Amino acid sequence: MAETIIMRGAYAITNPRLGNAGVIPGGAVAITGGSVVETGPFVAIAPKYQNARVIGDSTQLLLPGLVDAHSHGRGLSPIQKGVHNDFLENALFDWAYMPILPPELTASLCALRHLRSGCTLLHHNGFDDDGPEGARRAHAAIKTYLSTGIRLAFSPGVRDESKLAMGDEEFTDTLSVDLKEAARPFVYFDKEVLADEYFRLFDELYDTYNGADTRILLAPCWAHGASEAFLRRVRAKSEARGGVTIHMHLLQSPVQKAYGLRRHGKPTVFWLDDLGLVESNVAYGHAIHVTQPEIELMGRRRVSVTSHPSCNFHMRNGITPVMPLRAAGVNVAMGLDDKTINDDEDAVMELRMMHKVHRLHSFELTTPPLSAYEALEIATVNGAQAAGFGGEVGALLPGMKGDAILVDLDRVTRDPWIDPQFDITEAFVERAMGVDVATVVVGGRVVVEDHRPLTIDVDGLYREVRAFCARGLTPEHRARADLLARIKPYVQAWYGTWHETMLDRPFYRVNSRV
Repeated sequence: MAETIIMRGAYAITNPRLGNAGVIPGGAVAITGGSVVETGPFVAIAPKYQNARVIGDSTQLLLPGLVDAHSHGRGLSPIQKGVHNDFLENALFDWAYMPILPPELTASLCALRHLRSGCTLLHHNGFDDDGPEGARRAHAAIKTYLSTGIRLAFSPGVRDESKLAMGDEEFTDTLSVDLKEAARPFVYFDKEVLADEYFRLFDELYDTYNGADTRILLAPCWAHGASEAFLRRVRAKSEARGGVTIHMHLLQSPVQKAYGLRRHGKPTVFWLDDLGLVESNVAYGHAIHVTQPEIELMGRRRVSVTSHPSCNFHMRNGITPVMPLRAAGVNVAMGLDDKTINDDEDAVMELRMMHKVHRLHSFELTTPPLSAYEALEIATVNGAQAAGFGGEVGALLPGMKGDAILVDLDRVTRDPWIDPQFDITEAFVERAMGVDVATVVVGGRVVVEDHRPLTIDVDGLYREVRAFCARGLTPEHRARADLLARIKPYVQAWYGTWHETMLDRPFYRVNSRV
C-alpha cells in the first residue's frame, strides 16, 4: 500500500486563485502515492489516516511549491564567475569569459538553490545545445536533476541564426579583414544539419524522459535567433508530439524589437503568428518590448509569458508589462533566469520582486496594485501552465501532484510581532525569504527536512565546484573569449541607434523629465 503523509500548518494555502477563500486555518494536506488525496483542517483529516506520517508542527505556513518557469541551469551566476551583467547585447560577449562547469555540478547547484527556497518545479531552458557535446550535457543534466528529486521541465535550445549578431551576414561586412575570417564559423554553417541534430536530440530526450513527472519541451532559443524554416519544423514537431509546449525568448531588448520590424516589416509577434506560433501551448520568455496590439493577440490566443523581474534589472532590459498582459488574458508566470536580486536563486525573494515591481503600473489612486494572491498565482499555478504541467501542480487540490512546502513563520510573524488579523498570504509575500522554507515535498517525497537537503551532498558539491573553478579557463576557451571581446565594439556600432523610437510610449510610467 502506498505511503500516506500528512503535512500540517498553522495555515494552508490550497489555491492562490481562490484568494482568502483558499486559506484554511489549521489546514493540512494528505498525500498518497505522490498525489494529493485530501485537503482540509488537520483535525478532520488526521483521524482518516491513522498510520500516516505527520510532517509539520502546526506553527508553519503550508502552501504549494513555487515554480520557476524559466531558468538556464548554470548553477553559478555570472557574478560568481567574475563577469558583470550588462545589456544583453554586451553580456553575450562578456559571458564568454565565464567558466563552463560540468552539467553534473551545474544541475546539482541549480536544484539545491531552488529546493532550499521552496521551488519544487524548475524549467531548465537550454541554450546552444548543438552538437554531440550539447547532447551529452543535456542527458547528464536531466539525470542529475532527477536524482535530486526536483520536478523538471527541460527544453534543449538552439539558434540557427544570430549566433554573433542580428543580421549576421550583413554585420560581418563591417568587420576588419582578420576578424571577418575569424567570425565565419559563427555565421556560415549548415543550418539543416544543425536543425536535424536538434530534432534528433529532442526526440531522444522526449522518448527517454518525458512522462508523468518530467516534461521535455521544445525551445528555439530566441524568436530573433531562428529562421522561418526552423520555426515551422518546431511547430510541426510540437503537433506530432500532441501539442508539446514551445518556449522561446521574445523581445528581451529594444534592439530585438527593432530587428523584428526591420527584418519582417511587422511586429515580431505578428510574424510568429504567421508561423502558427502564437498559441496556448507557446510560452515566451521576457516579452518586455511587446506592443499593445501584440499583447491583445497574445491574450486572445492564451499564450504564456514568463517574467523575470530581477533578471530584467540585472540585464538593463526594462520591465515586462505584466499588468497589461494579465488584463488581456495572457498566462503570466515567474522565472528566476539565474539572476535573482540577491544573486542566490531565492524563489521567495523573486516572488516578492514580482509583487513589488508591478505595483508601478499606475499612479491612479483608485487602481489596485498586484495583490499578494495574484503574485503567488503567478509563481505557482501559472508557472505550472507555462512549464507544461498545467492543472497538475501549483495548487494543493485532490488529484494534483503532492508538491508542497512548509515555511517557518518565526521571522514573518514573531520578529517581534505582526497583527494577528493581517492576511497570512500577504505576510508571507511581504516578509518571508527562502531561508524560512523548512520542509520541501515533491510528489510526496521529502527532499528538504528541517532546512536540510536530503538528496544533495552540499559540502561535497561545494568542494567540487570550488576545485573546478580554481583551475581557470583553458587556453582555447580564453582565446575564443578574447576573439569575441574584439568583435564586441563592432556589434555595439552595428546596433547603434536601433533602439531609437522603440521606447517612446512605455506601459509603466515611473517618472518624467518635465
